[in-house]
Amino acid sequence: MPISWKGTLQQYVGRLHRLHADKRFVQVYDYVDSYVLMLARMYERRLKGYAAIGYEIEQETSAPRLPASAHP
Repeated sequence: MPISWKGTLQQYVGRLHRLHADKRFVQVYDYVDSYVLMLARMYERRLKGYAAIGYEIEQETSAPRLPASAHP
């Protein structure tokens, strides 16, 4: 389910930080279909939300690969 509201984002990732004896660190993977404008905009809002709650953002360094049948 795509989300973009900072409060929902904070709640979802906050659950990942619950204490557990075997947990060493938390890493969040956020996927986006950048060819769908609405989803790309929601992703941009999530990036701002991650930064607002203190996450360090590491961007993908290579361009996404499309399946042979996909046409942007």
